Amino acid sequence: MRKQLIIFAFLILGCTSVAQTTKSYYNSGNTSTTKKFVGASWHPGTILLADGSELVGQVRGYAYKGNDISSFRYRVKKGDKARTIKAIDCQLISYDGLIILSLPKNLKKKAGKRMFYVALYYGEHLTIFQNPKAEVASGYSGSITFNEGQMLSYLALKDGQISKITKLRFRTQMKNIGWDNQKFMKRTNDRSWFKYDNIYRIANFYNQTKNQ
Repeated sequence: MRKQLIIFAFLILGCTSVAQTTKSYYNSGNTSTTKKFVGASWHPGTILLADGSELVGQVRGYAYKGNDISSFRYRVKKGDKARTIKAIDCQLISYDGLIILSLPKNLKKKAGKRMFYVALYYGEHLTIFQNPKAEVASGYSGSITFNEGQMLSYLALKDGQISKITKLRFRTQMKNIGWDNQKFMKRTNDRSWFKYDNIYRIANFYNQTKNQ
């Protein structure tokens, strides 16, 4: 599984708008997520550093600024000295079922400051990310929890392009993204299903039916 995650890391680095390629980043399960949690507890994890080397051990969330996860802590095992990992230090962090990417703060530029983005749902053709600039309805000290419908905007990755998805214009934006899937477009007529709070399952349906 760890090897798969590292492979996925390299794929997504070539998949965002900062790179000119249409390779897909995906988890073969097209995981539908009802909850994502970034907390201050230690969990087994892997960090892919900026130079391509790996750190395998224990990872936890460390510093938060609003909805932005500023840094993580890494140690080999309990009792060992921990080190701080910032977005500029790495390409990807995988821990506790989460994949957190380090990408440019300005997604249209390769250079400049970097920040962490949480992959809330990842799929073969369409991936939904946390928007670090979005407001979150609730949270508590030492952690950030992402629940369905909680964020006021998301980022969607498809065909190498990242788009902002807002609650206000959700239906229009998702139709613009999913126009190439007839089954998906037909189901968007079901307004009880095609709603902002259901974004992970909507993305999952798009992935499952894309080539049918």
